[in-house]
Amino acid sequence: MTGKASGRAPLYILGALAASLAASLVFLFRIWWQRGLISHMWVGLQSPSCARGALALITYLVMLVSLDLSIKVEAERGGGHYKTSPLLLVPLVEGGKLLISLLLYGFEKCLSSARGAKQQDSSWAGSMEVAKLMLPVAVLYMVNNCLCFFVLASVRLDAYAVWRNLSILFNAVIWVWALQRRIEFHRWVAVFACMLGSCFNSLDTDGSIIVDVALCGVLVTAFISSLASVCNEGVIKSPTASKFDINQINILLYTETLSSMVVAGICYSAARAPPSLAAVQALFATITPGAWQIICMQIAMGIAVSRVLKYTDAVAKTVVGSLRDVAIVFFAPHVVMATRFDSIAVGSACLVGIAGMIYSVPPAKEATPGTLGSTGAPLDEAAARTLLSASFKRYAESSPSASGLVK
Repeated sequence: MTGKASGRAPLYILGALAASLAASLVFLFRIWWQRGLISHMWVGLQSPSCARGALALITYLVMLVSLDLSIKVEAERGGGHYKTSPLLLVPLVEGGKLLISLLLYGFEKCLSSARGAKQQDSSWAGSMEVAKLMLPVAVLYMVNNCLCFFVLASVRLDAYAVWRNLSILFNAVIWVWALQRRIEFHRWVAVFACMLGSCFNSLDTDGSIIVDVALCGVLVTAFISSLASVCNEGVIKSPTASKFDINQINILLYTETLSSMVVAGICYSAARAPPSLAAVQALFATITPGAWQIICMQIAMGIAVSRVLKYTDAVAKTVVGSLRDVAIVFFAPHVVMATRFDSIAVGSACLVGIAGMIYSVPPAKEATPGTLGSTGAPLDEAAARTLLSASFKRYAESSPSASGLVK
């Protein structure tokens, strides 16, 4: 189905969608009112630091949307297939992330030495234990990154943008089960709203159910992405990895992901035909300018998201990142053909976006006197700025992983 609307949806579907949107908005403003967000957010928005945070947020959104659109455009240019194999794209992305992490680690070491900071005698002691913990995460990311490319090539972009948010459900369940943490009621409401938005997206404008086999692939990638994100968070925040900085963790993770991908590629090539230098050169010759654009964007996103995950949780990373799906539904019809732009597609994407805003409300247990979640003394500018910055940090998530495409 193209970006053009295929007709007017039945009134009962539009009514149910409108009611869901209205109920979600009422719940959102109600919890904002209860936590004091409405009366104090304006104070925080007036501070210069929040202006910089908003600019960073917009930039991150642009990167997320551009990445999804670039991958889909590259697939459509190849007639539903990539001219550059994902089996080559993914190792190049992982290699780029590894290189950047090594450079950042070396730069910070040099900076610490110049400042006269005390250096540890064996800063990599215990790295083998962390590497063992990271190995399942690396394999999950390797599989998911490749699978996402193939899924995006065959599924409608609006359906992918909405349905991948079912990773929210997987994330919440795994997060509670694996990490033994409690999720507040309003966040479960956000999970339900995202599920409802996905169901609406499966309806055509004539009321029929759109059954797309590729959606099964989207669900698989959503589950793998959720599992990998939660496992990655568990490793990063574990006592074993507590003495390592984020660059060291990234170096271990990207080394294992790249190694796993290279080994898998060698085995795959050997099974088909004996590898040769000419075959490798021919493979690299298939890299298009669009492929290089995707590689660079994924490297940048991967480096950024891995730092966000250190200070937020995997559920917030996935839920709040769904805000980009509203933008994708609006911009995709102007860029790609395999997408929808009708009342149901727009409404379902907006419902997912509202769910993201519901989740971004800080938990009540984080509220203290003088902060956005309290009912005590009014906020001063510094307190409002702190909590609004925390809200921006919760957003900084895809992924894609986002979305599953990056870590």
